[in-house]
Amino acid sequence: MKYTEERDWLVNFGLFVLAAICFVLVPVIISLALFFIKGNILSLISNFAYIALVSWLYYKDLMREAKTYKENFKKCFRTGLKYYIAGLLAMVFFNILISFIIKGTSANENAVRDMLYSSPVFTMISISIIAPLSEELLFRKSIGTLTKNKWVFALISGLLFGGAHLLAGEITLSSLLFLLPYGSLGFVFALMDYETKTTCTSIVMHSIHNTLTGILLLITYFSGVMG
Repeated sequence: MKYTEERDWLVNFGLFVLAAICFVLVPVIISLALFFIKGNILSLISNFAYIALVSWLYYKDLMREAKTYKENFKKCFRTGLKYYIAGLLAMVFFNILISFIIKGTSANENAVRDMLYSSPVFTMISISIIAPLSEELLFRKSIGTLTKNKWVFALISGLLFGGAHLLAGEITLSSLLFLLPYGSLGFVFALMDYETKTTCTSIVMHSIHNTLTGILLLITYFSGVMG
């Protein structure tokens, strides 16, 4: 992607591998180091530590992209919104299709709902700020440096993004169907970043999506529509 630093491919691949490993290991290391802290606070510290680390790895890229987003805000937002609506429609379509095949929702969605209903403030912070930043840095920023091909980037990004959202539960043939709705959203996030030349576009759209979804779930839950 032209907006990234001109680095050797092996260097970019190494940064991607490092970001992916840290995505798993940072929470483990933080939990061991701060064993006296429990629950939501520990989770917040772990996630912010990961975001800080990956932001440092791509510092020059991200500063340039933030400037690009600021200077072309209207264009970036319109492009992001266009792709987001397309991704949302695809996500809804696939979820409806899946509902005819299997009953219930994905393990990831069930886990998020349980957290949201039991700890709404913490979960809203997590899904509105932490998840968009950490996931876009890993699945869009680090992957985007590995290929200049728009569709290869979007396909790989979408598949890995979708696959990561299946890890909350047991991987079965039926659960693999949820690759379609999650992957479609990851796919359009990659496309909007490629066209606007900034990861900020998908971070903003990801945050808007998660925030509106969380608010809608809370409204339906506390109004008694959902038990």
